[in-house]
Amino acid sequence: MSRDGSLLSSTQRLLERTYGMPIGEVDSSRFVIGDVGLRALYAGTREVHGAWSAAGYGARTLVREAPDGVRVAVYFPDAMIRGLERDPPQRGLGESNVDAFATLVEELDHLLCLVERVREQRPVSLFELELHANVSKHLVLTRFLAGGRGTLDPRRRLWLRWHLFHKRRHVDDDPRVRGRYDDAARYAIRLLDVLPALTVGERLATLRRFHRDSGVGKVRLIESLAAS
Repeated sequence: MSRDGSLLSSTQRLLERTYGMPIGEVDSSRFVIGDVGLRALYAGTREVHGAWSAAGYGARTLVREAPDGVRVAVYFPDAMIRGLERDPPQRGLGESNVDAFATLVEELDHLLCLVERVREQRPVSLFELELHANVSKHLVLTRFLAGGRGTLDPRRRLWLRWHLFHKRRHVDDDPRVRGRYDDAARYAIRLLDVLPALTVGERLATLRRFHRDSGVGKVRLIESLAAS
């Protein structure tokens, strides 16, 4: 995927504008690897920590501590990318491409958040990454699904919620990991349910505060908004 005009770069710009991040400071394409890259870089027994996509494609964000700093890569399976090239979300979202596009947004969101935190020397938890990515997936896919209409009708909104949150397939048998994914989705839904009642300015300010807050701060913000 080339940087200019690609699905990856246009999605990145949308996330950056939404959260008030520096535009174009990160060339996300430099972090992306496919099947060959995964075998070359991560074969063997070196320990790698990763955030897996919940959609079941095998895409993941890989993080490794190195002597000279943190190393991050985003793995997109070749088959997933071929599917998005065959059925690009820019031409419309449907059953054939919604999961793959949600996966791309999720892993890109992980990457942007991780790079920002590493540069700022701030910690980030897997729960926070997953919560943030759940919100980002809904925002981005709503934008693509709505097209020029700006908002989704109730039927399309329910369809998107089903695909993003309610039909989720767990990729880990560990109940603690499954619980973390469930909690991240639950809090994301609570925030997304509150946003429509806010003005455009309030919504943008809330999303940017959500982005900047720590994991604990994000949960407190959501609980405060839901209680008001």
